[in-house]
Amino acid sequence: MEKKTFKPTTSSSFALLVLVIITLIPQAIGQKKIDMGDRFQINKDGSYITFKTTLAGFPVIRGSIKSYQANMFYDPEDVMSSSATIRIASDGFTTSHDKRDTELQGPNFLSTEKFPAIWFQGSDVTITEKGFDLTGTLNIRNITKPVTINIEKPTVMRGAMNKQDLMMVTGKLQINRKDFDLGTAGPWAANPMFGDVIDIEFNFMGTSYTIDYLKASFVNQTDGRDNPVGLVYNDVKENGVKSGLKLVDKLSKDKNYKEDNWLSNLANIGWILMVDGYGKESLPFYEMALKQNPKHLPSLLRLADAYTIAGQYDDAMAHLKNEWSLPERARFTHIPQLMMMISGQFDLKNMK
Repeated sequence: MEKKTFKPTTSSSFALLVLVIITLIPQAIGQKKIDMGDRFQINKDGSYITFKTTLAGFPVIRGSIKSYQANMFYDPEDVMSSSATIRIASDGFTTSHDKRDTELQGPNFLSTEKFPAIWFQGSDVTITEKGFDLTGTLNIRNITKPVTINIEKPTVMRGAMNKQDLMMVTGKLQINRKDFDLGTAGPWAANPMFGDVIDIEFNFMGTSYTIDYLKASFVNQTDGRDNPVGLVYNDVKENGVKSGLKLVDKLSKDKNYKEDNWLSNLANIGWILMVDGYGKESLPFYEMALKQNPKHLPSLLRLADAYTIAGQYDDAMAHLKNEWSLPERARFTHIPQLMMMISGQFDLKNMK
């Protein structure tokens, strides 16, 4: 069977300001190719976002952002294709001061009940001495403004984390709070001591799944038996999808495998196939899982990637629009990300 030329995918996703976000994504298909192997998911265990502003000219108001998601596309050999999408929960800002945080999340500032999320999306790259600037749009309180993130040259370490690719990236930006109606009403509006400029800094650790990582996870023996995911994966590569589907039926009835979580197995079979470039071959396994449970989140999350790797962009868009209607949609920054890559447009105001 001829192997596809696509690189691995990741599962689904910078953050900005008292509201920040990031994710590197290529533009529309006709302008930049979709290389799923260059997508890094932010790992918050090794990441942070901080912000600060001034009071009476002193940078005494400082805080951090604890609730955010991000995906980043970055290829050291093609920096101009870098891009990013980030979602920040507007109630995820803290200054470690209860009264101040209540005001920050109230109607005079973030108005978190009315505007639960902040989105950033950027794909315009300008090379700098230290790295590159990423320009895009920031949406806060349903106000969208252009912003530029200054990014130091990311460090990419192939296979560095349990055979996953690892990326470290540092950056900063400034926004003017008045551009987004932050503190322009109520008692803060007439307070000349409160600074207008908000400085945001971040350090992100991103990981990208590789086929070596998934082979180590699924093409092995556990509890004295071969992993069923690896068995089906190898069978599909050698004998085709029909053979693999027959093997699923056989294994699910075998005494050694029938007690497995086959919903999870099906999603993981699809996952390892598409990361190895077999997008079309992965689809029947996701479809089988979704027949069993139409809201199976791992399958929903990965299916659009599989369609994209397979080159079925219309199917990818149809799936993304359907997935976007689900209550869980806010978890997945890959939705606007892939919509932007495939169609060349996505209105951040549509996202929650």
